[in-house]
Amino acid sequence: MPIGWNQTISQPFIVAFMTQELAPQPIQRVLEIGTGCGYQTAVLSRLVSEVYTIEILEPLGRPPPRTSSALGCANVHTRLADGSVGWPEAAPFDAILVTCAPPEVRKLLSTN
Repeated sequence: MPIGWNQTISQPFIVAFMTQELAPQPIQRVLEIGTGCGYQTAVLSRLVSEVYTIEILEPLGRPPPRTSSALGCANVHTRLADGSVGWPEAAPFDAILVTCAPPEVRKLLSTN
């Protein structure tokens, strides 16, 4: 289903499947790459301790502030940025979920 800016929302089944495969735990910190409309973000926010979500498109990465608070998603941290570089300042994460479809997956060099 289109959400604007040539982007689409994943079918609820796909969101459920990805969430199941992630096997979220209440104490986990999860990084989501590709916020989109925030549907997957909202689902994760009910299942894990903290959700860090990154969106590259400004119209999608800057939703009205009342959206997260209205849904009770106080544990969601949003960043407008290129998700391919992650969120180093907030790392480490217990899990990473890529909900976007990048044209390529870049290999990041470890600093360890």
